Amino acid sequence: MLRHRRATPEGLELLERHAAGSSGVVAALKGLHYRARCRLDRALTRLRGRRHCQASIQPAEISSVLVCRINGRLGNTLLLTPMLRRLHELLPHASIDVAIAYADARELLADMPGVRRVVVFPHRGPRLIRRYLRALHSLRSCHYDLVIDPIPASTSNRIALTLCRARARAGFAGESQWAPLTHAVAVPPEIVHHAVQPVFMVSRVLNGSHDSCGVRLWLPLSAEQESAGRAAIAQAIGARSGDLGNACGFFAHASGRKVLGASWWRAFWRAFLALEPNVLPVEFLPPGGSPIDATFAHVQFSSLRAMAGAIAATRMFISADTGPMHLACCTPVPTVGLFRASRLDLYRPLRPCDLAIEVADRSPQEVAQCVRDLWQNTRDLARESAPDQRPLVSGTPTEDAHQVPATGL
Repeated sequence: MLRHRRATPEGLELLERHAAGSSGVVAALKGLHYRARCRLDRALTRLRGRRHCQASIQPAEISSVLVCRINGRLGNTLLLTPMLRRLHELLPHASIDVAIAYADARELLADMPGVRRVVVFPHRGPRLIRRYLRALHSLRSCHYDLVIDPIPASTSNRIALTLCRARARAGFAGESQWAPLTHAVAVPPEIVHHAVQPVFMVSRVLNGSHDSCGVRLWLPLSAEQESAGRAAIAQAIGARSGDLGNACGFFAHASGRKVLGASWWRAFWRAFLALEPNVLPVEFLPPGGSPIDATFAHVQFSSLRAMAGAIAATRMFISADTGPMHLACCTPVPTVGLFRASRLDLYRPLRPCDLAIEVADRSPQEVAQCVRDLWQNTRDLARESAPDQRPLVSGTPTEDAHQVPATGL
């Protein structure tokens, strides 16, 4: 008879994350997949036994770094950018390689300061094993001074970290941690956001200071990409206005339980435009997507950096908890994240000019009022926010949330 063991804290977090965006049979299958991985992790941990790990390493000893994040999602790729930026700050002369499973990761990460190469592992598709072995061979072609697993509970990350060639291996300590770490950091219970945890870990391992309030997603754009983005938005809004100051971008497409539906979005925009009639909605469409309202301007891009440049040309961006929301968080534009299925504290936008809203128990009209308050309060707000402030959180009050004077938040 099978005995169901108690899941570890990091495992419970993973289960909640995997269930988000799914329902019914899909959620049940993901739950079974998670439990199988959890049992594997515990079994490997028992076989490995206890290891002695150091807490930190001297930065002067490091000239090459590998970051293992074998995940195929856009959002999780962008959540890695603050850690890559911090790594370059702490190790300005080191070369950084990234092992990842998001297909377009090279476009996003290859030009970041300090990054030497991006090794893309297969996420799905034909000849999966052959492509995985090819990526693993590329990974093992280099010997690294330090390899990092940046999140507390990922079997894929641990496999890559274990199989690569390295002098030191760093990651989070935990009950299910079986990877052969030489340097380990305990997961602090007060730090749960998936962009903040990796920054905390590398700061501790490399003897650097850490400020959770200063963590920001980051994707440096060229002047040409920003100019092209402004041109795309200006063309989209056409003769209605040559001024981009009232352009409000939004992304209405999501998957699973994150989907709000076209009728929800239309009700939201009716309410928001009644409050702010000068706003010009600009819908950002995914490949093959259809606009929710044919009267709205819309844009579509084949390049993520081109999409980021266009988002940066708007005054505000509104999205469900999807990859485009995290892409908007990499720009100076105030971002509104609409959370329905996933945990707000793990994925919310991090800047004080941003807004995170739990929409499950709110009507489109109530959400429109919250967004209108932010629209008014950020009218003269500097695009770059001070690092010692926190974002607005609607529906989930926190003690350290930065409070902008507004009603309805």
